[in-house]
Amino acid sequence: MITLKDVAERAGVSTMTVSRALNGKKKDVSPETAKKIKKIAKEMGYIPNSSAKALASHSSKLIAAILMDREDQLNPLVDSYNSSFFGELAREIQKNGYDLMLHFIKDYSEINYCLKSWKLAGAVFIGFFDDNIRQIQEDNQIPMVFTDSYSTVRRITNIGIDDFHGGELAAKYFLLKNHRNLSFIGPEAISNGVVMHRLQGFCDQLRRSGIRLAPEHIINFSNQNMEDILRMLKNSPEPVTGIFTTADNCAFDIYAAAHRLGYKIPEDFSIIGFDDNFMSYRVVPPLTTIRQDVCQKAQLACQMLMKKIENPKAPAENIILDVEMVERESVRDLRV
Repeated sequence: MITLKDVAERAGVSTMTVSRALNGKKKDVSPETAKKIKKIAKEMGYIPNSSAKALASHSSKLIAAILMDREDQLNPLVDSYNSSFFGELAREIQKNGYDLMLHFIKDYSEINYCLKSWKLAGAVFIGFFDDNIRQIQEDNQIPMVFTDSYSTVRRITNIGIDDFHGGELAAKYFLLKNHRNLSFIGPEAISNGVVMHRLQGFCDQLRRSGIRLAPEHIINFSNQNMEDILRMLKNSPEPVTGIFTTADNCAFDIYAAAHRLGYKIPEDFSIIGFDDNFMSYRVVPPLTTIRQDVCQKAQLACQMLMKKIENPKAPAENIILDVEMVERESVRDLRV
């Protein structure tokens, strides 16, 4: 087995220099020397002993991505947003010399076991942890970054998007196309979560234009059949013409249910989604949606975590990215 000493002898440097170069300690080794050492290590087939490094440093080169796994739902990676975010995050983490470990939890009690038993270097939490953030921070001292959190805990590092503005953009676009009878479809709008903020932005913009979204048209699809929902909206005294949904995946479910019922998009129902995932321009008709930059979010989450790893006393940051309207063909223009 090739050792650090073997690499050091070939490179003509000390084993400490090799260790620093391979561990990305840029301040201690010149870029030229680090490049030379990495090339030699690769040519020789050197494989670092991660277990030994973890024991020596009381931490590993592992970053955990923590995501809630609810028993009443499909596995979290079925969601295209989650799979896209994790894919980009893994790329960024590996560029920085770490590896990403994906870990699903069912409740708060599993978090401490995961974070401590693996001697993790850091962790990224993907949504749904607002109620437990204070306790998570008190129980664990490793660097942590949260995403899409609306927690009132002040000293957390978070990367999110302007969900409220996304709702406003959807309402403005429907109004521009002269839609007045509208509906909102999504999962339960929890008091301070992303779904609630998107709904509030949507309703607020409609209200400023003198339009009230009927309570019966704010629909939690979790325990309802989508075909029944569409029948109800179509057969209302004032039939709904436009639907804003909180995720493109939900929009695709609406497309499928409409097809089974013989309804056409956008003639019978105009749809605006949220996320702009890779399928949104492949469906027929291509989906008009609110775009968030998942790649940028993952890159920033990694940058913020690396900053915390290098300097545990670095101040907390809260970065909010903007969103934009992507116009395609799923909204009918009622002005013509």
